[in-house]
Amino acid sequence: MRDLIFKFGTEQVSIKVNFKQLQFCKLEGGFYKYAPIDGLRLSTSGIIKEFPDLKNKSDKAIRRIAIQRFKDHVKELNTEQEVEDYLKEDLKKHGYKLVFRKRPGFRKQKVK
Repeated sequence: MRDLIFKFGTEQVSIKVNFKQLQFCKLEGGFYKYAPIDGLRLSTSGIIKEFPDLKNKSDKAIRRIAIQRFKDHVKELNTEQEVEDYLKEDLKKHGYKLVFRKRPGFRKQKVK
């Protein structure tokens, strides 16, 4: 299990990777409330940009299919390190920068 902390502008987002289970959290004032991907707000235009074949579907169907594709892709990855690398590369495209990595029993490490 590991936590990845990304920065986007002034906002920080944490992703808890527990093998193939991911939980997401927006860091605000020391409060950590993790939620599965189903609890995230997703931009319909962003989903269509990533998956152009979903353009003619309803908003709910677009969201449901995109989440399922993401979950299926994460299930295909073998290790937590592969999941971490995938998240790092995918979020980098959208302007997120990995700043800290935290493993249980260790202090968080700044990523260069």
